[in-house]
Amino acid sequence: MPAILTVANQKGGVGKTTTATCLAHGLALAGRRVLVVDADPQANATSGMGVEPVASSPAFAGGPLAGGIVETPWPGVWCVPAGLDLQRLAAQGLSSATLLRDRLASLGDDRFDAVLIDCPPSLGGLTQNALAAADRVLVPIQCEYYPLEGLVQLLGAVRHAARANPRLAVGGVLLTMFEPAADLAREVEQEVRTKLDEPVFTSVIPRDAAVAEAPSHCLSVIAYAPRSPGARGYVDLAQEVLERGLVT
Repeated sequence: MPAILTVANQKGGVGKTTTATCLAHGLALAGRRVLVVDADPQANATSGMGVEPVASSPAFAGGPLAGGIVETPWPGVWCVPAGLDLQRLAAQGLSSATLLRDRLASLGDDRFDAVLIDCPPSLGGLTQNALAAADRVLVPIQCEYYPLEGLVQLLGAVRHAARANPRLAVGGVLLTMFEPAADLAREVEQEVRTKLDEPVFTSVIPRDAAVAEAPSHCLSVIAYAPRSPGARGYVDLAQEVLERGLVT
C-alpha cells in the first residue's frame, strides 16, 4: 500500500505546491515511485512538472483513475493532472467526502510507493477529500506571523477529519521561506518547535530565488539548481521523510 501524504495549508503562498513536487522528485531520486495528485484548480503542480491540465479531473471524475495518470518528464514521478472542471466541482460540492480515497484505492497496492496530494489554499471540499484519503498531512508554513495564525485552524481541521479517517495524523510541519538572519523568522521557528504538539521537520526550506524560478522551466529546484540552498533543503526533507518512515 503506498503512503498517501497530503500537503495542505489554507494559506496561499506558503510553498504547498513546491513542497509537493520537490518532495516527489527527492523521493524519486531515492528510488521511490511517486504519484502526484493535483487537487488544486490553479493546476500549478501539473504545469510545473511539464504536464498539461486536462478538461476533466481524473482524481474526481471520469473513468478509472488509472487511465488518467500521466508520466511526467521527471524520472520516477507520475501525475494525476488537475482538470479545468476542478473549480466548478469545488463550487457545486463533491458527490462524496471519500471520492478521492476510493479512486486511489482502485490503483492497487504495488504501483506506487508514495502518493503526494497538492491541495488548494482552502479548507473546502477538495482539501477535505485529500484529508480523507491521506495517512499523513504535511504542513508547509512560511516563517511569518499570519501563516502561524492560520496553522491553528488547519490543525483543527485535521483533527476533525481524523474522526472519519483514523489513519490520519500530522506527519510534520515544514518551515519554508526561512531567512535565518531575520528576527521574525527565528521567533516563528522557536514558537513552532517549542509550542506545537505536532511533529516539526528538522529540515527547513530557505528563501531562495532558485525555488521560485524552477517551475517556469518545468523543473524542480533539485534539477534546476542542484547546489542551491533550496535544493539541499528539499533533498534533506526527502531523506527525513524516509528516515521517519512516512514513506518506505
